Amino acid sequence: MTTLDRYLVREVGASLLGALAVVVLALLGGALYEVLAPLLARGADPLVVSQYLAFRVPEALVRGMPLAFLFALLLVLSRMGEESELKAMLAGGIPKLRVLFPILLMGTLLFGLAVLAADSLVPRSLQQGQSVLRQAVLQKPRALLQPGSRLVDAYGRIVYVGQVGEGVGEVRVITAEEVLIAQQGRFQEGALVLSEGLRVTYEGARPRTVARFERAVVPLVELSLEPPGGLFSLTVAELRQRIAQYRAQGLPYHAELTALHRKWAEPAAVYAFALFAVGLAFFLLGGSRSLGMLGVVVLTFIYYATWSVGRIMGEQGVIPPLLAAWGPNLLYAIAGLVLLRVGRR
Repeated sequence: MTTLDRYLVREVGASLLGALAVVVLALLGGALYEVLAPLLARGADPLVVSQYLAFRVPEALVRGMPLAFLFALLLVLSRMGEESELKAMLAGGIPKLRVLFPILLMGTLLFGLAVLAADSLVPRSLQQGQSVLRQAVLQKPRALLQPGSRLVDAYGRIVYVGQVGEGVGEVRVITAEEVLIAQQGRFQEGALVLSEGLRVTYEGARPRTVARFERAVVPLVELSLEPPGGLFSLTVAELRQRIAQYRAQGLPYHAELTALHRKWAEPAAVYAFALFAVGLAFFLLGGSRSLGMLGVVVLTFIYYATWSVGRIMGEQGVIPPLLAAWGPNLLYAIAGLVLLRVGRR
């Protein structure tokens, strides 16, 4: 590694650490505002909320790393342009691609770490976070549930909760073959106990039998709350298995396929960002223009906005999942190549 390589890696690395801290705090702050603050307002245990937030940190690190890398590159290269360091490199015979080389190597390291974490550490931490919420539901349903909540029990059945208080009410346990209907239920020893209800079985779309029951137990050992980032808690193998299952059953799997592509596309964004940042730095150099802090923030936000919109459209099947996951990277990569081509030589 040459002196130039060490210098670029040191400068980008220092800015990357600071940017990553800011991005992670912003992502966690969004989760706290959108998801956890309402739970606290309904009386959830602050310790439970803090534990769940801590389990979201690995996910925030993996998702925030590409954004922090883009922010750090734009910030460092913009400063180098302002202080004529890039001009000095060009005057010394150092080509633009030579500046790009150590940044790509650094991006490769970040890509490898993010891919490994996204398929091991992140799913494990998110599943542990879901486990914390599951236990909290059993202890204090009013804090974490609200009327109209839909859950999934240990057998994969949909559990609809119409009322929430000290216990729950207007409960429906639904499968294609039967429906359990109960006006009252309570959580007890890892299960939802229903009392004085009806069991209706179906043959096709028509009821076959109707029977009353005094007590029914719905096991909640594998209760899934599906909090935000639910699909991100699955590994690549689990996503592929679910996609194959849904495809065989003729069910839509846009969200799962989008999540599968994003497992690779999000970390791979570092390569597009390296091209874009270096290309933009030399393009601005030609007119002695400065990107500035505002420009750095705006360009980073544009990627985040494009990524978010693409994800939503891919999950809803509006655009192909492949395009939803890789489209933002492609836009920045193409822009970077164009800027490298037309920028100052």
